[in-house]
Amino acid sequence: MMRSMYSGVSGLKNHQTRMDIIGNNIANVNTVGYKKSRVVFKEALYQTMRGASLATDARGGTNPMSIGLGMTISSIDQIHTPAPATVTNKSTDMAIDGSGYFMLSNGGQIYYSRAGNFDFDTMGYLVSTSNGYRVQGWVADANGIIDTVQAARNIDISAFRTIAPKATENVVFSGNLNSTLTIPQIAGSDIDPADGGQHPAADNAVITSKTVYDSLGNEVTLYFRFFKHEVESGPPPVSDWACDISLDPEFENMEAYDDAADFEALDIAAGESPAGGTRMLRVYNLQFDEGGAIILPEAAQLQLTVDRSQEGANDLVLDIDFGGLTQFNTKSSAWVEHQDGYSMGSLSSYSVGIDGTIQGVYDNGAIMNLARVALANFQNPSGLLQMGSNLYQQSSNSGDPSIGGPGSQGMGAILPSSLEMSNVDLSEEFTDMIITQRGFQANSRVITTSDEMLQELVNLKR
Repeated sequence: MMRSMYSGVSGLKNHQTRMDIIGNNIANVNTVGYKKSRVVFKEALYQTMRGASLATDARGGTNPMSIGLGMTISSIDQIHTPAPATVTNKSTDMAIDGSGYFMLSNGGQIYYSRAGNFDFDTMGYLVSTSNGYRVQGWVADANGIIDTVQAARNIDISAFRTIAPKATENVVFSGNLNSTLTIPQIAGSDIDPADGGQHPAADNAVITSKTVYDSLGNEVTLYFRFFKHEVESGPPPVSDWACDISLDPEFENMEAYDDAADFEALDIAAGESPAGGTRMLRVYNLQFDEGGAIILPEAAQLQLTVDRSQEGANDLVLDIDFGGLTQFNTKSSAWVEHQDGYSMGSLSSYSVGIDGTIQGVYDNGAIMNLARVALANFQNPSGLLQMGSNLYQQSSNSGDPSIGGPGSQGMGAILPSSLEMSNVDLSEEFTDMIITQRGFQANSRVITTSDEMLQELVNLKR
């Protein structure tokens, strides 16, 4: 009877522990990134009453006899199953869709967490809003290139609050030149026709412009005028177009332009010419086939140099690509779809991609990679040491962390503007609570019944 009482006591004690775990799970049902725990019981020691005996020719063997001494806790397991994410619309909030843990640093001590409630502090560090620990990752260089081979470190974007101007290097054309435009006649010229000068009328030309930037961030507007100058009957038929490039929107008082057939390095000066006009460059041999596609698009490229010495800037050297143009019977829409320069800018906002890349958006229209968040994964996540505050630390049974970018090396992707919810299932917890309560109640009955039996034994003295 005394053994049964102690068995009942062990049942009471360990069911209480299980209730503590259930209570903690329920308390954290709305805790960001919380991973629930469970209790697993096992039998306690046995008191052997009789050992086993071997069978002989004369009689059979006998089984051992033991009396159990109750139960104890086998393990308290962490359940690191993923949980749904909730949208917060806060640009620096992040949830992990899959495996991995955010890495946080506090004075050089690394912690791991699934809670992605982050923000930038006044010093430019990305930190956890819960405790100010700094998020680990890789910071971009001055050109926005992120090297994930290097060791992860504190994400600091203070150097990217402003960006210096970037001179335009590439200008890429797209769109269409209307195939029905006629070859213009000489409508008068301010330059000597002997130099090859034709001044096409506006209704027979396609005119567009684009602002580019020099090394100081000064805006330079280039004007482009396309016109058809010849149709070769072939076979196969070929349509030849030319393009005037100027700094003058009226294409007036132009001189010293080059009608070279080859696309090679040519100069266009921004200063005053001897005749008082602005220099202009004429490019021939933009050729289109009978299907309206440009012939040899890889050759339809021009390197243009604009003199910016009078503004104290470096010469503007542009690679102009006309390869994206077509010639169909539809409205002309030739335009520059891309130029890669910009003026000085200030950081106005940022966004996070699914690969954990943080991009800065500047008031000059530039978009630049700032940093990338690092994730760590473990062979045995359940072996991590729980530190509280949604933090874990590596233990001897978790294995060493495998560090990589989101979406690579088995890491989950980032869900931006979201937070991972708790993986606690209330229906499961309440069911376990009922079972635990009944187990506790049954063990209390064992103690009560054993006490009554002892009372009957004492009453025998009467």
